[in-house]
Amino acid sequence: MVVGLLVAVFLVVVRPFGTDGDRRPPPPGASPSTWHDAPLDAHGRPYRPFRDRSWWNTPVPVNAPQDPEAAQVLNYLSTAPQSGHGCLRFAGAQHSHWGQPAYWAQPGDPEYAVRGLPSGAPRELRHLRIPAGARGANNSDGTMTVYDMARGYVALLTDAHFHASSNTWSASGGTVTYLDSNGLIVGTGKSDNPRNTGTHRGNNGATSYVRFDMVKAGAVRNVLKIASGPELLDRAVFPMTGSDGDETNPASGAPPEGLRLRIKPSVDLQHLGLHPQALVIAEALQKYGMYLGDSGGTTALKLEDTRAEGRGQLWTVTADDLCALPFTSQYWDVLPEGYDPSAQ
Repeated sequence: MVVGLLVAVFLVVVRPFGTDGDRRPPPPGASPSTWHDAPLDAHGRPYRPFRDRSWWNTPVPVNAPQDPEAAQVLNYLSTAPQSGHGCLRFAGAQHSHWGQPAYWAQPGDPEYAVRGLPSGAPRELRHLRIPAGARGANNSDGTMTVYDMARGYVALLTDAHFHASSNTWSASGGTVTYLDSNGLIVGTGKSDNPRNTGTHRGNNGATSYVRFDMVKAGAVRNVLKIASGPELLDRAVFPMTGSDGDETNPASGAPPEGLRLRIKPSVDLQHLGLHPQALVIAEALQKYGMYLGDSGGTTALKLEDTRAEGRGQLWTVTADDLCALPFTSQYWDVLPEGYDPSAQ
């Protein structure tokens, strides 16, 4: 089981207000009454949040440097407790409920005011638009992404739950990141928008899962967050501002939270016999890489939860369809701590 984002627990109660406050979403388990497709960009491709030259969207150069501890990191991800098969798995494939639903809010969708948040929580969550019938993931994470293009941001919620009896939402954490920014939260010291704030240690709602529309279109064009099965170190490197890892011994080989890896450019993905959806994702992991954004459970990448969205299971990959690429130096590069290809 993938243990998701561990954040300080705060009760977040979201109440409707304004002219749309009387629109009551159906109870959890019901299909959404409205589903909004993700927008396309000027080139007809699925819209990609954040600036093109941001940390999230800049490809890793072919000749990128290697972390001096690369061999130890890969050995740890392959052999440490909870390393499983020593490869990256898909959370949310097949019958798994460990994906992440995402919704594209529109003007006229119900609007909810966020109460009970800690000091400094994003003010935008006091009036978050959530499409009728939306629901968080049906697991202990309860994660959910909400994009609001008109207002210019993407929100990430943890433990998101709709309470039908009171027509409210609750959650234990929330982050807001502006779509036309560099996507970095202010705690990194490198954000270009002071409104990029939240409780997820640097993670955001756009890159914390794989979007189905991008895979269907044939290209995922951003770095992706993964959870590490083995515990991460109890320290973080850019772009993360904290770690949920418990490992305190650097000699274990455990990497810090935020470390970035990529499939080696020399690997011929076309000849590995990968499932078509897995191939698209592997190509993204080769071009943009992935970063360690969570610790504990199973080493996995979250797929968009199309079932929770009410669209049925649209993924045909299996959980193990990337296990042809085990965590060894034959297939993976480990980039230096804090590596930023956008600064090259």
